[in-house]
Amino acid sequence: MSKVDGLDALGAVQVISREEGSGTRSAFAQLIGFDDSEDETKSDRTADDAVIAEDADAVIAAVREEESAIGYISMGSLDELENETVLSVDGAAGTIENVKKGDYTISRPFLLAWSGSLSDLEEDFLTYVDGKGQTIVGESCVTVGKSTTFLSGQYSGTITIHGSTSAAPLLEELAAEYMEINTNAAVEVVATDSTSGLNDAMQGSCDFGAASRELKSYEDELLDYQVFAYDGIAVIVNAANPLTDVTAEELADLFTGEIKSWDEINAGRE
Repeated sequence: MSKVDGLDALGAVQVISREEGSGTRSAFAQLIGFDDSEDETKSDRTADDAVIAEDADAVIAAVREEESAIGYISMGSLDELENETVLSVDGAAGTIENVKKGDYTISRPFLLAWSGSLSDLEEDFLTYVDGKGQTIVGESCVTVGKSTTFLSGQYSGTITIHGSTSAAPLLEELAAEYMEINTNAAVEVVATDSTSGLNDAMQGSCDFGAASRELKSYEDELLDYQVFAYDGIAVIVNAANPLTDVTAEELADLFTGEIKSWDEINAGRE
């Protein structure tokens, strides 16, 4: 890749990361290749001096305020950007279209997980999400199937969903349309993080846990799940940063602190 003029003016890299338990963080670390950590207190090798943001809005705000910052967000949050730059990775632009084509490989599933048997109402909701709801999914994410006609059983009751802040906005849209179709139902979405949502599902304190990452082996053993969308993870930098593209290897070095200064990017380029 080519050297980039102006990187030396940015100084030290400021990494903006998501919190422990975030599905976006877990998926990003795994996909870029720094999810292994010798420190048992850490889930991955994210730089020790990284600024921790609790959701995508906080990541965007941190990148917007600091010229030397770099962060990552769900592509479902790209509409929140003002003049921040979305970096291409390994030559592919960070767009949902490229996720659909398979050109942009930093993508992960959105899923709903549950423990035990589903009620008629919960089955009805999943049928909606997997069918008619795919129209809404397709507006911001990659669908898992075609939108189909949905006839609700009009079951009554409340469904509680806890988990991923990245998946929550989409789930709120799906819940709103489902409640218009089935006026006997209430669907409550509480945004926490993927790990907390899955733990709540295992403990029975919610009906569905929402995750924005693959299940870990022990979660897979204890929960059933349904993938309802695929989402890309976009890498963003401040508008003052002249960088427009990176490699996955450079990203790993940036987010683990191996690259500490922006001018080091050019040292590894021709």
